[in-house]
Amino acid sequence: MIAILALKSKIVDQAHEIGDRLRELLGEDTIVRLADDGITTIAEIAGVVVKVSRRDQPIPGELLDGPIENAWYWPEAREVFSAHASHLIVLCHKSPTPGEPDVSTAEGMEPGAEFESLTPEKAPALDEGEVGYSVQRALLLTRVSQVLGAAFDADGVYWDASTTIHSWTAFDESCQLMTPDRLPLRIWIDFRLWEATDGTRGLATRGLVALSQRELEVIGSTSSAEQVRAWSYTVAHYCLEQSQILKHGQAVGVSATEWVRAWVVESRLEPGTWATWLDLEAEE
Repeated sequence: MIAILALKSKIVDQAHEIGDRLRELLGEDTIVRLADDGITTIAEIAGVVVKVSRRDQPIPGELLDGPIENAWYWPEAREVFSAHASHLIVLCHKSPTPGEPDVSTAEGMEPGAEFESLTPEKAPALDEGEVGYSVQRALLLTRVSQVLGAAFDADGVYWDASTTIHSWTAFDESCQLMTPDRLPLRIWIDFRLWEATDGTRGLATRGLVALSQRELEVIGSTSSAEQVRAWSYTVAHYCLEQSQILKHGQAVGVSATEWVRAWVVESRLEPGTWATWLDLEAEE
């Protein structure tokens, strides 16, 4: 998992301050060392590695162009990112086991009964035990990014897993509200909603794969835009908070009186991958 912090000013030699901030956050038992001729600070504790790399230049434009175009929720995004002077790359991953390398990854079908004939046997099995660990790493990366962003005057944040950008104010507000049962999904996941020419709506997520889940897809729904987005958010939060991977045909409650059905299918939007398709009209 990677976050990139856009900083207002040029970076001076801040390696020791970064190390101090990480040790203060992670605890005195944290092992901190420098790499890449002092450009990268590495902190390791309890089977998790955090790497912070300093770059004394703006984030490459080709990385930001797409996210800026899609940042309808932040009209000033292009102006803010065009003015930043440097950035920090923050990475969080599991400690490698001995001998393991250290690495730092729709149309034509309507939702309904026909999904019952789809068989998910070829879908790669996912490990529910990994979901909790992935969520914990995401929480840690979010907190580390908040601490460093506040210390070094960040303007914005790029979240690699969802390819989304966030203003520093919005990011910091989400961090302040963050708890293990109130996950900052608006940082971690892009809930991309659209309306088809026939008036139906669809949604696809980006970012759940990094959290050991399949991405969610909704296609051809007659529900309102608010319902599509809210129900998808609720299902995603439930799966991450409860460390549950939805099974083919499983019913999921989205309120005390409403439920949707999930189907494990080959993605209609990303050929060659598998997704969890939410049938929002199942209760009807």
